Amino acid sequence: MSLLYIDGSDFVRALKGGTIKLESHRDKVDQLNVFPVPDGDTGTNMFLTLQSAVREGEKSQDQPLGKVARSVSTGSLMGARGNSGVILSQIFRGIAIYLDHKEKVDAKELAQAMKAGSRTAYEAVMKPVEGTILTIIREIGRGCEEEAKKNDDVIKVVLAGIRCGYNALEKTPMMLPVLREAGVVDAGGQGLLFFMEGFAEALAFDHELNLDALRWGWTAAEEVKVVPVEELPHLDYRYCTELLLKGQKLNIEGIKNHLGKLGDSLLVVGDDQLVKVHVHTNHPGRVLEYCLQVGDLNDIKINNMQEEVHQHRNNWPVESGAAQPSLSEAPKVGLVAVGSGQGVVEILKSLGVNRVVEGGQTMNPSTEDLLKACQEIRSPAVIILPNNSNIILAAQQAALLAKDQEVRVVATRSVMQCISALIAFNPDGDLDDMVAAMEEEVSRVKYAEITRAVRDSAVNGLDIKADDIIGIVEDSIKIKADDNQSAVEAVLAEMADEDSELITLFYGADINENEAQELKSKLQLRYADYEIQVHYGGQPHYSYYISVE
Repeated sequence: MSLLYIDGSDFVRALKGGTIKLESHRDKVDQLNVFPVPDGDTGTNMFLTLQSAVREGEKSQDQPLGKVARSVSTGSLMGARGNSGVILSQIFRGIAIYLDHKEKVDAKELAQAMKAGSRTAYEAVMKPVEGTILTIIREIGRGCEEEAKKNDDVIKVVLAGIRCGYNALEKTPMMLPVLREAGVVDAGGQGLLFFMEGFAEALAFDHELNLDALRWGWTAAEEVKVVPVEELPHLDYRYCTELLLKGQKLNIEGIKNHLGKLGDSLLVVGDDQLVKVHVHTNHPGRVLEYCLQVGDLNDIKINNMQEEVHQHRNNWPVESGAAQPSLSEAPKVGLVAVGSGQGVVEILKSLGVNRVVEGGQTMNPSTEDLLKACQEIRSPAVIILPNNSNIILAAQQAALLAKDQEVRVVATRSVMQCISALIAFNPDGDLDDMVAAMEEEVSRVKYAEITRAVRDSAVNGLDIKADDIIGIVEDSIKIKADDNQSAVEAVLAEMADEDSELITLFYGADINENEAQELKSKLQLRYADYEIQVHYGGQPHYSYYISVE
């Protein structure tokens, strides 16, 4: 069978096929994460993202390919969950941009669409890391392009991309030490390749494809895991500089390339007539001088992030079940935070969070979930606190999608960081000052979690078996122990130092109050000069959340 073109209905059929293939293997991908913690796993996040993409694609499947691709892109973005889901949505966004206004495409054009998806995904990540799903989509695009130079069969071109993707996947342990130590490859990349296999099979209808031959003789499904690649942003640059740039035929890529040399935390989004610029820099004048050369400046904001900002609590809590506020009642700046567990939710609300989105370790909320929470507050500005490294990208996408609100993300990676950030929140202050103050507080907090391993693993030199108690310090598994108390003592020994003053513990659903108070008494003997606080969190799966300040 030879397929020379694909149209909108072909694309939706292939998308469904890829989604079904990933669903049939998602448990394998979920079970093969490098870190043996109970989290929102890669296979599940990618599957749920694809489900949303399919739903939107089906609504326009009788339309030209370009319109279908736009619908798929929108659906994947709104349903994106976790880092892998958000990156997947950016792949579809790049594909949609290339396919815009096209009725159908041949093999060469499909290959270029794949490459466009790769470029857009790389651009969406501030610090791209090789050995991840980004590497795999790049190699898929390259393989498709090379095959399309000599073959006009769409199916053979897609299969060539899959072959190159598997070849790259096999090399990911050489790119990332954490994969090499565990003896595995990247799960995000494997999930993408499962999807691509189903994509090709659906295009081929009932014709059988020899997919095993593309895997170079190794059983990919049994040898893969994922590595999270988020990095906590550092305030290496003093001035947060923001502006709107208006003009004609603005070159977003050129602006991004130039400003990327002047700082970090760079965000350049928009179109060829209106671009929003955000960058942390030590030379805001250079940013403004460059932007003046390419367009007109509007809404300029420059904030010194090292200034001392007065810290106040937000005294506008929203009780569970309270009616939605009117516009006049809505706070100037609203707060959305992610959390689970009765105690955790109550504490977040008591510190001023207006909407707590249920989720975290076991189920990552989608971009749409976070966006809806922002809209429900009805404030002109909202700050999102994701409280999990695997939710940060979804939160950032929600901020980009917000139309009638200015939404910012303070990239908290734990509930414990969130609580310190909330203490620094001033509901009546300037938004830039608030975000800077909250980020400063976040950077001062050391945090850890105690949980049980859900699978065998080898991480940081530890031979971990399923059900072992493990201590995770700032997203890195540092210890394993025989019991929860020993685990807490071990992580505190690593976290506490002469500059520390406060130790805070939230005990989870599997710990009773007597156990928690007994642990507090024991710790008080060892850390006599520290203030020690113990609170009921009720969080599932994690026996203790811990912070040291």
